[in-house]
Amino acid sequence: MTCQIKCKTLFDITATGVRSNYNSSRMPFTDETGKVISNQDLWYRSRNQQRNWETINQIISLRTLPYDITDPVKNNDGCWEFEFTIDSIESISNSNNVVGALLQDSNGVPMILGLDETLTNSLVLCPFAEDTNIWFTADIGK
Repeated sequence: MTCQIKCKTLFDITATGVRSNYNSSRMPFTDETGKVISNQDLWYRSRNQQRNWETINQIISLRTLPYDITDPVKNNDGCWEFEFTIDSIESISNSNNVVGALLQDSNGVPMILGLDETLTNSLVLCPFAEDTNIWFTADIGK
């Protein structure tokens, strides 16, 4: 049974598509968000947003093969959200929570700050406790 999973985080996980090393001969170019990258500082910012996005995808991919992944979007409350589908909820579950293994895998993973986030001071993903900055929810049977 397929499951739709929603992820929400306070970290900037904008999918910019900037995956290569800095190369001044490529300047200027436009990243996947439509932002013109015309210097090294803008490249690093766009690359770091992409790095955070890649980190979240790597965490998810430790246990399952996600598909139908939507691009993350920053919502009005300052969080980035995206959704993906998996074939089996058991791959990300534990005895405490249907997404519990995914939460455990993300706990303490370093992220890059200083981008467009405004609501977190943590340097790591915190899915538990009062300083939570990443959430996963499951819609089973979609």
